[in-house]
Amino acid sequence: MSDLVEVSARIYSVEEYFEIENHSEIRHEFEDGILIPMPGETLDANEIAQNFVTTLQKILRKKGYRMFGHDVRTIVHERRIYRYPDVVVSASDTLKDIRHVTEPVLIVEVLSESTEEVDRNKKFRQYTTLPSLQYYLMVHQDIPLVEFYRRKEATSTFEFNFIDELNDKIEFPLFDTSITLTDIYEGIQFKGKDDEVTQ
Repeated sequence: MSDLVEVSARIYSVEEYFEIENHSEIRHEFEDGILIPMPGETLDANEIAQNFVTTLQKILRKKGYRMFGHDVRTIVHERRIYRYPDVVVSASDTLKDIRHVTEPVLIVEVLSESTEEVDRNKKFRQYTTLPSLQYYLMVHQDIPLVEFYRRKEATSTFEFNFIDELNDKIEFPLFDTSITLTDIYEGIQFKGKDDEVTQ
């Protein structure tokens, strides 16, 4: 995403937040009464997120999951924390509300200079408290690098791997599928390199 604008100083109720979101031209995340405006993202960040959806959506739908882009809100903590991940996946049978994801199993955030600290620290801590979450990916947009967190089976602990080779696979055993960095970065031209990632 591009630079974040100033966070609101006023404390809002959840009901006020929902009403604002219903009429606002920009999205806001919500944390303990504070509205956090989410401005437009870079072209590369948008394309990277779309590549995830394009590559995995049909596969996951057949397996009983639904995949959404960053305009769908995720409840991290009821009445306290609401986020807009760049990509979120949830089992179809857990979707009880047309506006919210409540039990995500996979979350992707595309890092930028202005959001990296929040994505890596605060959001990481918040997301990994969700019992349903199995995978959290932080995707760099300036170099081919994915930071991949995978929950150890039946624990609250996450294993971590750097994935930085274009042909390397990121395995998702829950979905019985995988994705490569070439899939993720298709069409992206990195700074200082003449060639874009193609398939």
